[in-house]
Amino acid sequence: MQELFKKSLTRYNEGPYPYYRIPGMIVTARGTILTYFETRLGGSDWQTRGIGFRRSEDNGETWSPLELLVERKTDTVVNNPVMIATKSGRIYFLWEEDYCRGFLQYSDDDGISFSLPVEITAYLEQFHSIRGYRWDVFAFGPGHGMELNNGALLVPVWLANGGKRAHRPSAVSTIVSENGGKIWEVGEIIAPDDSDKAPDGLRNPSETCAVQLDDGSILFNIRHEGKTHYRAVSISQDGLTNFTKPIYDRQLPDPICCGSIVRTKKPVFGQQHAIAFSNCAVNPNRENHYSRVRAKLTLRLSLDSCRTWRYSRLLEERSGYSDIAFSNDSKWLYCFYEHDVDGDLYSQPRYLTFARVNLEWLTDGERKD
Repeated sequence: MQELFKKSLTRYNEGPYPYYRIPGMIVTARGTILTYFETRLGGSDWQTRGIGFRRSEDNGETWSPLELLVERKTDTVVNNPVMIATKSGRIYFLWEEDYCRGFLQYSDDDGISFSLPVEITAYLEQFHSIRGYRWDVFAFGPGHGMELNNGALLVPVWLANGGKRAHRPSAVSTIVSENGGKIWEVGEIIAPDDSDKAPDGLRNPSETCAVQLDDGSILFNIRHEGKTHYRAVSISQDGLTNFTKPIYDRQLPDPICCGSIVRTKKPVFGQQHAIAFSNCAVNPNRENHYSRVRAKLTLRLSLDSCRTWRYSRLLEERSGYSDIAFSNDSKWLYCFYEHDVDGDLYSQPRYLTFARVNLEWLTDGERKD
Protein backbone atom coordinates (compact mmCIF):
# COMPACT_ATOMS: atom_id res chain seq x y z
CA MET A 1 0.00 0.00 0.00
CA GLN A 2 1.31 3.44 -0.93
CA GLU A 3 1.65 5.84 1.99
CA LEU A 4 2.36 9.56 2.06
CA PHE A 5 2.33 11.61 5.28
CA LYS A 6 3.07 15.33 5.70
CA LYS A 7 3.37 17.56 8.75
CA SER A 8 4.58 21.18 8.87
CA LEU A 9 7.07 21.80 11.69
CA THR A 10 7.43 25.58 11.37
CA ARG A 11 5.20 28.32 10.04
CA TYR A 12 6.09 31.80 8.82
CA ASN A 13 5.76 34.43 11.58
CA GLU A 14 4.94 31.86 14.27
CA GLY A 15 7.41 31.02 17.01
CA PRO A 16 10.53 32.90 18.16
CA TYR A 17 11.45 34.11 14.64
CA PRO A 18 9.44 35.14 11.59
CA TYR A 19 11.46 33.12 9.04
CA TYR A 20 12.74 29.54 8.97
CA ARG A 21 14.99 28.21 6.20
CA ILE A 22 17.74 25.75 5.20
CA PRO A 23 16.29 22.45 6.50
CA GLY A 24 18.54 19.59 7.60
CA MET A 25 17.69 16.13 8.93
CA ILE A 26 19.27 12.91 10.18
CA VAL A 27 18.06 9.61 11.63
CA THR A 28 19.98 8.51 14.71
CA ALA A 29 21.20 5.00 15.52
CA ARG A 30 18.11 4.62 17.73
CA GLY A 31 15.79 5.66 14.89
CA THR A 32 14.99 9.14 16.20
CA ILE A 33 14.45 11.80 13.53
CA LEU A 34 16.27 15.07 14.16
CA THR A 35 15.39 18.17 12.13
CA TYR A 36 17.31 21.46 12.28
CA PHE A 37 17.11 24.76 10.43
CA GLU A 38 18.06 28.43 10.38
CA THR A 39 15.95 30.94 12.34
CA ARG A 40 15.91 34.33 10.62
CA LEU A 41 14.80 37.88 11.22
CA GLY A 42 14.33 38.32 7.45
CA GLY A 43 14.88 36.59 4.15
CA SER A 44 18.59 37.39 3.83
CA ASP A 45 21.32 34.88 4.71
CA TRP A 46 22.81 37.66 6.84
CA GLN A 47 19.67 37.90 9.00
CA THR A 48 20.03 34.44 10.52
CA ARG A 49 20.34 34.54 14.29
CA GLY A 50 20.06 30.95 15.37
CA ILE A 51 19.58 27.24 14.72
CA GLY A 52 16.18 25.72 15.48
CA PHE A 53 15.65 22.05 16.30
CA ARG A 54 12.87 19.46 16.68
CA ARG A 55 13.02 15.69 17.21
CA SER A 56 10.61 12.78 16.76
CA GLU A 57 10.80 9.32 18.31
CA ASP A 58 7.75 7.87 16.53
CA ASN A 59 8.47 7.99 12.79
CA GLY A 60 7.45 11.65 12.49
CA GLU A 61 3.99 11.38 14.00
CA THR A 62 4.72 13.68 16.95
CA TRP A 63 7.51 16.19 17.56
CA SER A 64 9.24 17.90 20.45
CA PRO A 65 8.64 21.63 20.87
CA LEU A 66 10.86 23.93 18.84
CA GLU A 67 14.06 24.80 20.68
CA LEU A 68 17.12 26.81 19.74
CA LEU A 69 20.43 24.97 19.71
CA VAL A 70 22.32 28.18 18.87
CA GLU A 71 21.20 31.80 19.17
CA ARG A 72 22.86 35.19 18.72
CA LYS A 73 21.22 38.43 19.86
CA THR A 74 23.64 40.74 18.04
CA ASP A 75 24.35 41.23 14.33
CA THR A 76 26.39 38.03 14.35
CA VAL A 77 24.92 35.50 11.92
CA VAL A 78 24.69 31.73 12.38
CA ASN A 79 24.25 29.57 9.29
CA ASN A 80 24.30 26.19 7.58
CA PRO A 81 23.69 23.62 10.31
CA VAL A 82 24.91 20.13 9.45
CA MET A 83 24.56 16.97 11.53
CA ILE A 84 26.10 13.52 11.19
CA ALA A 85 24.53 10.39 12.68
CA THR A 86 27.01 7.62 13.52
CA LYS A 87 26.63 3.90 14.14
CA SER A 88 27.88 4.35 17.71
CA GLY A 89 24.97 6.67 18.45
CA ARG A 90 27.03 9.85 18.74
CA ILE A 91 25.64 12.79 16.77
CA TYR A 92 27.92 15.52 15.43
CA PHE A 93 26.63 19.04 14.87
CA LEU A 94 28.53 21.65 12.81
CA TRP A 95 27.62 25.27 12.09
CA GLU A 96 29.38 28.48 11.17
CA GLU A 97 29.31 32.03 12.48
CA ASP A 98 29.58 35.03 10.12
CA TYR A 99 30.62 32.62 7.35
CA CYS A 100 34.16 32.67 8.74
CA ARG A 101 34.20 30.70 12.01
CA GLY A 102 33.33 27.01 12.26
CA PHE A 103 32.08 25.19 15.36
CA LEU A 104 31.48 21.58 16.36
CA GLN A 105 29.26 20.04 19.04
CA TYR A 106 28.14 16.49 19.75
CA SER A 107 25.39 14.58 21.50
CA ASP A 108 25.60 11.18 23.19
CA ASP A 109 21.97 11.05 24.36
CA ASP A 110 20.14 10.84 21.03
CA GLY A 111 19.95 14.60 20.51
CA ILE A 112 18.40 15.49 23.86
CA SER A 113 21.42 17.61 24.76
CA PHE A 114 24.64 18.76 23.05
CA SER A 115 28.14 19.52 24.26
CA LEU A 116 29.52 23.03 24.38
CA PRO A 117 30.77 24.25 20.98
CA VAL A 118 34.43 23.84 20.04
CA GLU A 119 35.86 26.09 17.34
CA ILE A 120 37.40 24.27 14.36
CA THR A 121 38.20 27.30 12.17
CA ALA A 122 41.94 26.55 12.28
CA TYR A 123 41.32 23.44 10.21
CA LEU A 124 39.30 25.40 7.64
CA GLU A 125 42.24 27.81 7.31
CA GLN A 126 44.23 24.91 5.88
CA PHE A 127 42.38 25.36 2.62
CA HIS A 128 44.83 28.23 2.12
CA SER A 129 47.97 26.87 3.76
CA ILE A 130 47.67 23.35 2.29
CA ARG A 131 45.38 23.61 -0.74
CA GLY A 132 46.29 27.14 -1.86
CA TYR A 133 42.75 28.51 -1.77
CA ARG A 134 42.40 31.71 0.28
CA TRP A 135 38.73 32.00 1.20
CA ASP A 136 36.83 35.00 2.51
CA VAL A 137 33.69 33.05 3.42
CA PHE A 138 32.90 29.36 3.81
CA ALA A 139 29.86 27.27 4.65
CA PHE A 140 29.15 23.67 5.57
CA GLY A 141 26.76 21.54 3.52
CA PRO A 142 23.99 22.42 4.10
CA GLY A 143 21.88 19.37 4.98
CA HIS A 144 23.67 16.40 6.50
CA GLY A 145 27.18 15.00 6.52
CA MET A 146 27.97 11.30 6.79
CA GLU A 147 29.98 8.58 8.45
CA LEU A 148 31.96 6.58 5.90
CA ASN A 149 32.33 2.80 5.95
CA ASN A 150 35.70 3.17 7.71
CA GLY A 151 34.20 5.36 10.46
CA ALA A 152 35.55 8.67 9.14
CA LEU A 153 33.29 11.73 9.20
CA LEU A 154 32.80 13.70 5.98
CA VAL A 155 31.17 17.10 5.40
CA PRO A 156 30.98 18.92 2.03
CA VAL A 157 31.92 22.60 2.18
CA TRP A 158 31.83 25.52 -0.20
CA LEU A 159 34.17 28.49 -0.15
CA ALA A 160 34.27 31.89 -1.84
CA ASN A 161 37.01 34.49 -2.27
CA GLY A 162 35.11 37.49 -3.61
CA GLY A 163 35.04 39.54 -0.40
CA LYS A 164 33.87 39.36 3.19
CA ARG A 165 30.15 39.14 2.36
CA ALA A 166 30.27 37.75 -1.17
CA HIS A 167 29.22 34.18 -1.92
CA ARG A 168 30.95 34.06 -5.31
CA PRO A 169 33.20 33.29 -7.06
CA SER A 170 32.95 29.98 -5.23
CA ALA A 171 34.51 26.54 -5.08
CA VAL A 172 33.69 23.26 -3.32
CA SER A 173 35.59 20.69 -1.33
CA THR A 174 35.29 18.57 1.83
CA ILE A 175 36.52 18.22 5.38
CA VAL A 176 37.14 14.73 6.78
CA SER A 177 37.91 13.53 10.30
CA GLU A 178 39.26 10.07 11.05
CA ASN A 179 39.29 10.47 14.83
CA GLY A 180 35.79 11.52 15.82
CA GLY A 181 36.04 15.21 15.02
CA LYS A 182 39.22 15.93 16.98
CA ILE A 183 41.25 16.71 13.84
CA TRP A 184 39.93 17.57 10.38
CA GLU A 185 41.68 17.22 7.03
CA VAL A 186 40.73 19.51 4.15
CA GLY A 187 40.15 18.12 0.69
CA GLU A 188 41.38 19.25 -2.67
CA ILE A 189 39.34 21.87 -4.49
CA ILE A 190 36.99 20.05 -6.86
CA ALA A 191 37.61 21.24 -10.42
CA PRO A 192 39.06 24.70 -9.82
CA ASP A 193 38.18 27.09 -12.64
CA ASP A 194 41.78 27.36 -13.87
CA SER A 195 42.30 23.59 -14.18
CA ASP A 196 41.67 21.21 -17.04
CA LYS A 197 39.26 19.38 -14.74
CA ALA A 198 36.70 22.17 -14.93
CA PRO A 199 34.03 21.15 -17.44
CA ASP A 200 32.58 23.64 -19.87
CA GLY A 201 29.87 25.66 -18.19
CA LEU A 202 30.69 24.84 -14.58
CA ARG A 203 30.49 28.18 -12.78
CA ASN A 204 30.42 28.98 -9.07
CA PRO A 205 29.89 25.48 -7.68
CA SER A 206 28.55 25.72 -4.14
CA GLU A 207 26.14 23.69 -2.00
CA THR A 208 27.08 20.03 -2.41
CA CYS A 209 25.66 16.76 -1.13
CA ALA A 210 27.55 13.46 -0.96
CA VAL A 211 26.88 9.73 -0.75
CA GLN A 212 29.08 6.65 -0.45
CA LEU A 213 28.51 4.12 -3.21
CA ASP A 214 28.52 0.32 -2.89
CA ASP A 215 32.13 0.16 -4.13
CA GLY A 216 33.26 2.50 -1.34
CA SER A 217 33.84 5.57 -3.50
CA ILE A 218 32.16 8.86 -2.63
CA LEU A 219 29.95 10.66 -5.13
CA PHE A 220 29.48 14.43 -4.89
CA ASN A 221 26.35 15.98 -6.36
CA ILE A 222 26.99 19.69 -6.91
CA ARG A 223 24.91 22.82 -7.29
CA HIS A 224 26.43 25.35 -9.69
CA GLU A 225 25.52 28.51 -11.61
CA GLY A 226 26.53 27.46 -15.12
CA LYS A 227 24.26 27.66 -18.13
CA THR A 228 23.96 23.88 -18.19
CA HIS A 229 21.09 23.54 -15.74
CA TYR A 230 21.79 20.01 -14.57
CA ARG A 231 23.49 18.81 -11.42
CA ALA A 232 27.24 18.25 -11.67
CA VAL A 233 28.74 15.01 -10.35
CA SER A 234 32.30 14.15 -9.25
CA ILE A 235 33.70 11.01 -7.56
CA SER A 236 36.61 10.46 -5.17
CA GLN A 237 37.89 7.24 -3.65
CA ASP A 238 38.63 8.78 -0.26
CA GLY A 239 36.54 11.97 -0.22
CA LEU A 240 39.66 14.16 -0.05
CA THR A 241 41.71 13.73 -3.21
CA ASN A 242 41.68 12.76 -6.87
CA PHE A 243 38.19 14.00 -7.64
CA THR A 244 37.10 13.07 -11.13
CA LYS A 245 36.33 15.79 -13.65
CA PRO A 246 32.70 16.75 -12.95
CA ILE A 247 30.13 15.70 -15.49
CA TYR A 248 26.53 16.79 -15.82
CA ASP A 249 23.82 14.33 -14.87
CA ARG A 250 21.23 15.22 -17.49
CA GLN A 251 18.63 13.19 -15.62
CA LEU A 252 18.76 15.78 -12.83
CA PRO A 253 17.59 19.25 -13.94
CA ASP A 254 18.16 22.00 -11.41
CA PRO A 255 17.22 25.72 -11.30
CA ILE A 256 20.27 26.55 -9.07
CA CYS A 257 19.08 25.26 -5.71
CA CYS A 258 20.13 22.97 -2.89
CA GLY A 259 19.59 19.21 -3.28
CA SER A 260 20.06 16.15 -1.07
CA ILE A 261 21.24 12.57 -1.53
CA VAL A 262 21.22 9.51 0.74
CA ARG A 263 21.71 5.72 0.55
CA THR A 264 19.52 3.07 2.14
CA LYS A 265 20.99 1.46 5.22
CA LYS A 266 19.80 -1.99 4.12
CA PRO A 267 19.25 -3.61 0.71
CA VAL A 268 15.82 -3.02 -0.81
CA PHE A 269 13.81 -5.06 -3.28
CA GLY A 270 15.66 -8.06 -1.89
CA GLN A 271 18.94 -7.37 -3.63
CA GLN A 272 20.76 -4.03 -3.47
CA HIS A 273 21.07 -0.72 -1.70
CA ALA A 274 19.24 2.18 -3.28
CA ILE A 275 20.13 5.87 -3.41
CA ALA A 276 17.54 8.64 -3.19
CA PHE A 277 17.90 12.20 -4.42
CA SER A 278 15.71 15.26 -3.88
CA ASN A 279 15.68 18.68 -5.54
CA CYS A 280 13.51 21.19 -7.34
CA ALA A 281 13.46 19.52 -10.75
CA VAL A 282 13.12 22.63 -12.92
CA ASN A 283 15.20 23.07 -16.06
CA PRO A 284 15.43 26.72 -17.18
CA ASN A 285 14.98 26.75 -20.96
CA ARG A 286 13.41 28.70 -23.79
CA GLU A 287 9.98 27.17 -23.23
CA ASN A 288 9.73 28.48 -19.66
CA HIS A 289 11.57 31.73 -20.50
CA TYR A 290 14.64 30.45 -18.65
CA SER A 291 12.81 30.60 -15.35
CA ARG A 292 14.87 29.65 -12.31
CA VAL A 293 11.83 29.36 -10.08
CA ARG A 294 12.25 26.84 -7.28
CA ALA A 295 9.37 24.42 -7.67
CA LYS A 296 8.48 20.78 -8.38
CA LEU A 297 10.29 19.15 -5.46
CA THR A 298 10.93 15.66 -6.79
CA LEU A 299 12.09 12.47 -5.07
CA ARG A 300 14.11 10.01 -7.15
CA LEU A 301 15.47 6.52 -6.56
CA SER A 302 18.47 4.85 -8.19
CA LEU A 303 19.22 1.13 -8.01
CA ASP A 304 22.57 1.30 -9.82
CA SER A 305 24.75 3.75 -7.85
CA CYS A 306 23.34 6.89 -9.50
CA ARG A 307 24.01 5.82 -13.08
CA THR A 308 20.28 5.97 -13.75
CA TRP A 309 17.29 7.18 -11.76
CA ARG A 310 14.64 4.52 -12.34
CA TYR A 311 11.90 6.04 -10.20
CA SER A 312 10.77 9.61 -9.59
CA ARG A 313 7.69 11.25 -8.11
CA LEU A 314 6.67 14.83 -7.51
CA LEU A 315 6.34 15.54 -3.80
CA GLU A 316 5.51 19.26 -3.75
CA GLU A 317 4.86 21.90 -6.42
CA ARG A 318 5.74 25.06 -4.43
CA SER A 319 9.01 24.15 -2.80
CA GLY A 320 12.66 24.99 -2.16
CA TYR A 321 15.58 23.50 -0.23
CA SER A 322 15.23 19.92 1.03
CA ASP A 323 17.08 17.25 2.97
CA ILE A 324 16.32 13.53 2.94
CA ALA A 325 17.07 10.50 5.12
CA PHE A 326 16.07 6.84 5.20
CA SER A 327 14.68 5.09 8.24
CA ASN A 328 17.06 2.54 9.74
CA ASP A 329 15.04 -0.34 8.31
CA SER A 330 15.06 1.41 4.88
CA LYS A 331 11.27 1.09 4.57
CA TRP A 332 10.66 4.86 4.74
CA LEU A 333 12.17 7.86 3.01
CA TYR A 334 11.87 11.10 4.96
CA CYS A 335 12.03 14.54 3.38
CA PHE A 336 12.26 17.84 5.29
CA TYR A 337 11.75 20.78 2.96
CA GLU A 338 10.83 24.39 2.35
CA HIS A 339 7.13 24.42 1.48
CA ASP A 340 4.83 26.97 -0.14
CA VAL A 341 7.67 29.11 -1.40
CA ASP A 342 6.95 32.41 -3.15
CA GLY A 343 8.07 32.13 -6.75
CA ASP A 344 9.76 35.53 -6.66
CA LEU A 345 10.83 35.63 -3.01
CA TYR A 346 12.11 32.07 -2.72
CA SER A 347 14.01 32.98 0.44
CA GLN A 348 10.71 33.21 2.32
CA PRO A 349 8.97 29.82 2.55
CA ARG A 350 5.74 29.75 4.52
CA TYR A 351 6.49 26.36 6.11
CA LEU A 352 9.21 23.84 6.78
CA THR A 353 7.41 20.55 6.24
CA PHE A 354 8.28 16.95 7.07
CA ALA A 355 7.13 14.24 4.67
CA ARG A 356 7.28 10.46 5.01
CA VAL A 357 6.83 8.11 2.07
CA ASN A 358 7.25 4.39 1.74
CA LEU A 359 8.99 2.71 -1.18
CA GLU A 360 5.66 1.66 -2.66
CA TRP A 361 4.72 5.34 -2.98
CA LEU A 362 8.11 6.30 -4.34
CA THR A 363 8.02 3.59 -7.00
CA ASP A 364 4.29 4.18 -7.62
CA GLY A 365 3.57 0.59 -6.67
CA GLU A 366 6.12 -0.94 -9.02
CA ARG A 367 8.44 -3.62 -7.70
CA LYS A 368 11.74 -4.63 -9.27
CA ASP A 369 12.22 -8.39 -9.77
